[in-house]
Amino acid sequence: MARGPERLQEVLTLGGRAPRVVGGLLLAMAVATVGGSIVPGLASLLVLRVPSPDGGGWLELLEAWRLLTWPLYQGPFPGGLLDLLFGGLMLVWLGRQLSFAWSERRFAIRCAAVTGGAGLLTTLLLAALGWPFSYGGIWPLTMALLLTWGLVFPGQRVSWFGVLDMSGATVAKAVAIGTPIWALAAGPQGAGLAGRLVAYTPHLAALLVAWLFLADGPRRRWYRLKGWWAQRRLASARKRFKVITTDRPPPKQWMN
Repeated sequence: MARGPERLQEVLTLGGRAPRVVGGLLLAMAVATVGGSIVPGLASLLVLRVPSPDGGGWLELLEAWRLLTWPLYQGPFPGGLLDLLFGGLMLVWLGRQLSFAWSERRFAIRCAAVTGGAGLLTTLLLAALGWPFSYGGIWPLTMALLLTWGLVFPGQRVSWFGVLDMSGATVAKAVAIGTPIWALAAGPQGAGLAGRLVAYTPHLAALLVAWLFLADGPRRRWYRLKGWWAQRRLASARKRFKVITTDRPPPKQWMN
């Protein structure tokens, strides 16, 4: 009979089909979704919330845990369970490949960076604009990871439902371009362009943070800048030293 830690290991890895960090994240989402639909008030403590400027409740902006917990709650039944199912399948597929490329620890850190960064950007932007807002769900994180997967594996091929074959680079472009188009098309009925984009602010913010913190492009530019600065300092340092060769012995004051 398997012992407790072995059972837990099998649960977290989904029977060896996913990394532990992905299984743990799915388990937390399941608990938050089911618990938030049953326990009154639990869901309101998890979601990202920007209060109305004239309605009070500004203490919610100081509840920093919301910046990390908002992807856990998927909404009330039955839609929340559907989001958990399909979003969870995407998370398993993406988490398995990205954890293999980075390590489980780095995958967890980068997920937290995307979640916290997107939550902070959304809160600061909408609080400054005076837009009341509340959001919870896995899809902004999933789309950010899909963008990252496309940038990390640009040459890898993926077939969507056996019909549409795309490379990783094409997937990244489709996510980056398609998300704002989808926001404008699927935003709240009767809202203007700004209101439609506001409804998808977490999605757009997550893509931006993923590109800044997880994608290789900005990091490559940063490393190039650091390399250029190091070469410049080295060239400047060389001017302050004389090159000693065997053809010309050093001055006597240099001798011990």
